[in-house]
Amino acid sequence: MSDSYTTYGSQLDSEAVTKVLEHIFRTNLANEEKSANVSPNGQGKRPTPICIWGLHGIGKTAIVKAFAASNGWKFRYCAPAQFEEMGDLHGLPVRHDPNPDLHGDETTIYMAPEWVPREEDTGPGILLLDDLNRADDRILRGTMQLLQEFEMFSWKLPPKWQIVCTANPEGGDYSVSTMDDAMLTRMLHLTMVFDLKAWSRWASASGVDPRGIAFVLTYPEVITGKRTTPRTLAQFFDQVGAIADLKQNIELVRVLAESSLDSITATTFLAFVNDDL
Repeated sequence: MSDSYTTYGSQLDSEAVTKVLEHIFRTNLANEEKSANVSPNGQGKRPTPICIWGLHGIGKTAIVKAFAASNGWKFRYCAPAQFEEMGDLHGLPVRHDPNPDLHGDETTIYMAPEWVPREEDTGPGILLLDDLNRADDRILRGTMQLLQEFEMFSWKLPPKWQIVCTANPEGGDYSVSTMDDAMLTRMLHLTMVFDLKAWSRWASASGVDPRGIAFVLTYPEVITGKRTTPRTLAQFFDQVGAIADLKQNIELVRVLAESSLDSITATTFLAFVNDDL
């Protein structure tokens, strides 16, 4: 990763990130259960959130979703960058009258957003705050209570839920909000980087077109991290997977390549096809 980027934590490939996530999740759950057993109110210690840093298209979001799915955990997704006001985070106010027969008992309560797990959604579960540092600075600061206490003033996460954030590096060309030390110290940090062998094992297990895998293994330098990323390569290989003879359909292959990849990668793939893979 370029020195112009600022990230946090060790740089790990996707397989190593999965192993570390599993350790942290299991440790968080064990600590929560242990503390709940000795707590007067039966409420356990809240887990430590995790932030996965990395370039766009490298698979940060996918790896969290895959972990939840493979372990049968509940999963909720939230993209704070889409929020325009604090009400998108803590919910909208509604009038509550606990006793309609009496006057003066009305209070204001908040209707939690749809993405918030309900009380009956007991974990294990993962709440993913995707591209957290792409949110407006005011929204970003508004998440600090959530990261610290696993709750807002209007709602809280059920037991056994974990919080995972993803973030793009600071610096370079990314349009992100800087996290200050008060926010950084609320989380554990990992930086996910591309590794050719780890990607090829994932691609084989995920049914990616073998011709595409062979291309990446032959020309690993084409993964620039700009328009050509592991994500855009997978999208392209999905499109050409149904084309049995790539050379006979080279014009269609060219259009599809240029729709997903940068020009150098697209040209290299066409040469790869013309050279009989």
